[in-house]
Amino acid sequence: MADRTKSLHPSLGQISRSQADQVVDRNGFWLGASRDFWLVLGTCASSILFCFLATVSSSKSKHVLLEPLLRKPATSIGFVYGRIFKAERFGRSFAFYSDLALRGALLASFCAATYRLKCLSWWQEQGWEMSYVVVIVAFSLYTDLGTTVFLAWTGFYGTLLPVANCWVMFALFPEGTANGNPYATVFGYIDFLIIVLLMFFLDFATNAKMYALSWQAYFTMCFLNPFNDATFSRGIRDLQLHSAETGALMGTVVGCVLAVLASIGPTCISAHARTQNMLLDVVWCHGRLLEQLLDLGGAHMQEHTVVVFAEEVRGLQEQLQEIKRLLDNSWWECFGLGMAGRARAMMIHLCSSLEVLNDWLEAMVMAVQHSHCGARVITGLGCGAGCQTFGGMKDELIQLTCAAELALHHCIHTAVTGRLEPSAQKHLDECLVMLQDSQKSLANAFRQKVSQSSVSEVFTASELPQLALASSLSGYSQKVAGHIVSLQSFKAVEMGPCRAFCQGLRDLCPGHSQLMSWTFTRTNGKLFLTFLVCFFMGRLGIGSGIQGRPIVPKWNATPAGTVAYLIFQGGNQAAALKKNLDRFVGVGLGTMLGQLAMGISCDLSADIGTELACALFLVTYFFLELLSFFVYFASANFFYAGLMFSCFFAEHSLHQCDSNILGRSLSNYQNLLSQLLAIIVASLMDVLTDSSMSIRATGALEGFILKMQQALQAFPLGQRDELRWLRLEGLQLLASARADGTEAAREPRLMGVPWREDLWHHVMVTCSESWQCLTVLSATAKPCTADESNLRRAVEVLLGAPSFLKELQRLSSRATEAFSLTVGLMRQSYYDDLNPTTLALQKQLVIASRLHDLAVPQILLEVRERLMLQDVPGYLLEDQLCAVAMFLLMFEALAERVRLLEQAILKQPEMWQLLGERLIPREYSLDALL
Repeated sequence: MADRTKSLHPSLGQISRSQADQVVDRNGFWLGASRDFWLVLGTCASSILFCFLATVSSSKSKHVLLEPLLRKPATSIGFVYGRIFKAERFGRSFAFYSDLALRGALLASFCAATYRLKCLSWWQEQGWEMSYVVVIVAFSLYTDLGTTVFLAWTGFYGTLLPVANCWVMFALFPEGTANGNPYATVFGYIDFLIIVLLMFFLDFATNAKMYALSWQAYFTMCFLNPFNDATFSRGIRDLQLHSAETGALMGTVVGCVLAVLASIGPTCISAHARTQNMLLDVVWCHGRLLEQLLDLGGAHMQEHTVVVFAEEVRGLQEQLQEIKRLLDNSWWECFGLGMAGRARAMMIHLCSSLEVLNDWLEAMVMAVQHSHCGARVITGLGCGAGCQTFGGMKDELIQLTCAAELALHHCIHTAVTGRLEPSAQKHLDECLVMLQDSQKSLANAFRQKVSQSSVSEVFTASELPQLALASSLSGYSQKVAGHIVSLQSFKAVEMGPCRAFCQGLRDLCPGHSQLMSWTFTRTNGKLFLTFLVCFFMGRLGIGSGIQGRPIVPKWNATPAGTVAYLIFQGGNQAAALKKNLDRFVGVGLGTMLGQLAMGISCDLSADIGTELACALFLVTYFFLELLSFFVYFASANFFYAGLMFSCFFAEHSLHQCDSNILGRSLSNYQNLLSQLLAIIVASLMDVLTDSSMSIRATGALEGFILKMQQALQAFPLGQRDELRWLRLEGLQLLASARADGTEAAREPRLMGVPWREDLWHHVMVTCSESWQCLTVLSATAKPCTADESNLRRAVEVLLGAPSFLKELQRLSSRATEAFSLTVGLMRQSYYDDLNPTTLALQKQLVIASRLHDLAVPQILLEVRERLMLQDVPGYLLEDQLCAVAMFLLMFEALAERVRLLEQAILKQPEMWQLLGERLIPREYSLDALL
């Protein structure tokens, strides 16, 4: 019995070989296969079809009625979400995660009830274990229906692949290695290596890899174990429900269906619906920000108000990224079909336009951010002498703002409904006319004001923010009009499930460049080696030579099965150690509390009666699962501990009260040691082969800074394609640096690797805003339209000022030094001496008087000489006065970001250490003067 094969789910396949043969003979055959084969095939096919139809029917593109523009769009709240968990009182996040946790806990409690209630005993008699169904539910249920369907599908085929391979293995060698056949042993190892290599080096989904490797390790270990007592099917003629591999497949199917049903009802947590609501909210926020910017763009714009506006725009950017993620997930709800599929395609198209609109909105925020800088005294629109140009144009500005807001509202209405009806077409045409009329009205009013003054009176430091604000609003409105035109001619390209499935099969094979990549080879090689080490450690065991019970028995698939879940969800170096230890907390706590709950329940059954003990157990089980699911969904640091607790608490508490409780406790202890062994191996491999997350984050930051230097060289008249690709690459590097930095902050400083959290936070904000300044004006390169040609001419006027060119070169030098110093500080180990290059940059920053304002007055003086009054433009951004003001404000915003970064560097403790050194020449020192 000590040589019996161990696994994470040891209860599967507990039927003797003779009993299995009797079942197959009794049920008979049909078309060359056993009856149970057709039952399994029919169950899988009907479950897929049922989930497909239920998902498509629940993901409908709702008809969104136009809300009044003065009221925020209302979001429909379910009964559980709004009434039970009080979303409006305790917060929407708490209510949302509690709703999800309740769904998971109810499903887990249903699975637990099948062990205690006779009316549900049917679920325990079909060959699969309901405790394993809880594991599938926990790994499949997630925050939206699209992700849940994706996880369920990948979990299904991730289990089906090793199960199908298991049928082939035992069809070729029915006895495995039990009869001493050496060919069976050779075949088992070769088959295992081939399957594992395919899993690692093909682009299967992460969830599928975890299931496939975990089950393949168990099936191969049983095949190789000559003392194996678990029963497996020997091909389709011998397949029956109570065999080990069929129980795994059927349990996966049941768990996936339950997870999908939990996401659908009672209120569907649809990614498609959340996307619609978020887009409506984003567009509404755009309108409110436009109005408030006009209202507070002058004297009422205090410094704290500026921070609020900047955070609002940053929040819109984050919401847009979340919308993109939800749109990707929403394909699994509608599969690109029907009205919902068309709405999804139109919303994706809308997101690309919203990115541009967010750029222009940020340009407006940057314009008012500097209205209080220096000696400028800016009053509000229409008030005071500091804003003479726009004193009488408030009505035209508000009219353009309302037109843009209404046009964008009609665009999002059309997109979320997925249909361009005649009435919607009429509304969009009216919005185009309204935008054009408002643009012309504002341009005429501005020209009339300018004609009554001179350029020197209009183009001043006090007027500069208002000029930039108005021109940015004009550009924003032009982009809204352009989106209306593109939306009217938009044709959705649908990709249904069959086409997507074929595309997915083609994408399984990695490209030649990916295969030749050292990073790809190193990462997958490390994972492959880690999995093999754990597999063979479980094969040999620990303490097997000791008489009695070994510490970790041989023929044990638990280490390999555990590490399959760890290596695809782990971090790097010390961060991986912390994550793996957090997971072990969930595993250990779930195992111990599960055994404790099981033992207490069995004892109480004899004292207070089976019914009352069952009720107490189910209530306790429900609340513990509710808590674990809530931690899984809501916690950013301990989510995996909650997931592991949910799974292993179910695995060890859901058993019948019988005489084998003590034997299971010892087996569970051995499994716990096996999992600890897998965690140690995985963590050691990460520490030995991977770099620290802080080093990776700093490397990504350095790559981003190189892109920023290229953008500075191309600014502001670079090539369009160059700036477009630079923008995408820069955003990817910045996102990578931000993600790695989040992990680095959790990383213990065990190896002296530095991490300056405060400086990193300032760097991330500065890099994001600086990149926005550099790339928001990419339309000036290779102009394709008349407005882009006008913008380019305005930039050429600005570049004709010698002072501006001088400041541009100076800013490029300052930015390069500041970012180089930042990288040096982030890489500087606490155990090493200061790098000479970093030290030189630090001294230069301390000594130099570099934190002064730009030479704006001189630039304005030189630019005025090149500005000429134009004829009445079609819209305000065509006017050189406004366009040059906008570009100059963007440049000033970029300089301000560099200055803020320099201030953040000066606050670092290393800078104060330099004050102890002699930075002032000796002849000017205090000793020399005395």
